[in-house]
Amino acid sequence: MRLGVLLPHRAVVLQSARRPPLESCWTVARLCDEAGLDLWVGDSVVAKPRLEPLTTLAYLAAMTQRARLGTAVLLPALRQPTVLAHTLANIDQLSHGRLVLGLGVGWGLPEIAREWEACGRMHKRRRQDLEEHIIVWRKLWSGQAVTYTGNDVQLTEHTIGPLPWHEAGPPILITAGNRGEIIPAQLDRFARLGDGIITTYLHTEECREVRRRADEALARHGRALPGFPLCVYTTVRLDDDAARARRETAEFLAAYYGGGVHQRGTMGLGPADAVIAALRGYAEAGVTDLCIRFVGEDQRAQLERFTAEVLPTLRD
Repeated sequence: MRLGVLLPHRAVVLQSARRPPLESCWTVARLCDEAGLDLWVGDSVVAKPRLEPLTTLAYLAAMTQRARLGTAVLLPALRQPTVLAHTLANIDQLSHGRLVLGLGVGWGLPEIAREWEACGRMHKRRRQDLEEHIIVWRKLWSGQAVTYTGNDVQLTEHTIGPLPWHEAGPPILITAGNRGEIIPAQLDRFARLGDGIITTYLHTEECREVRRRADEALARHGRALPGFPLCVYTTVRLDDDAARARRETAEFLAAYYGGGVHQRGTMGLGPADAVIAALRGYAEAGVTDLCIRFVGEDQRAQLERFTAEVLPTLRD
């Protein structure tokens, strides 16, 4: 199971929108790269402000050597597909093929819908737009001249450059199974368009069911992806006092998201042995990748403790 860390690019903006402590992000990035951990970023423009993900990934591509650079998750439907195809291919070139695209459509909450309005996009069409993005990207990434008419794009013998580092393009992980909810339309989208799945707020035992149902969806579309990537976004707080870790996590998530469902699922909270047990449970349930979000403002301290006390055991 590959391990990665969510860059604290929202946390630093929560501390100060005018002068976010950016160096703390870059320190985390360097330490992750040295430790063989991947790096992930989230996406929001006005609903949950943070450092813009794609320019941040371009910067990370220049300052790292080994870490895969992922989105957890990118909301493509906030953007125009041709421009985004070009941007993503460029980042993939800058990183020598280390880009991984976790994609979603966002929540259905009113404040999220307003984000689409602020970006001049249609919230009610976001699912169709996500699918069109993937179709347009792959056509343009083929290197062939593309003629295509869609909801949001008109291409007439157009090409882009550069192309992605690998001919197949960056792996595309489709959101499915969040909160343990098996939604057929999400699995169908993965089965038609995805290379893998990215999900969150799951208990470890629910991951097996997501994989089983995803394999069934693939079979219905005549595809087989044995051992396809299954990435889970989870939360860790290392603390010798487990009760304090749970309390601080609840407070952090309440400020980060507003609480509620975001505290669902298996999380690594407490001393190192508790964190190891929680994360090992994911590996045993067929998870191939973890995106770990550390709780608290002491991101470097959490990362250093994780690499010293947890990572060696998980890699045994």
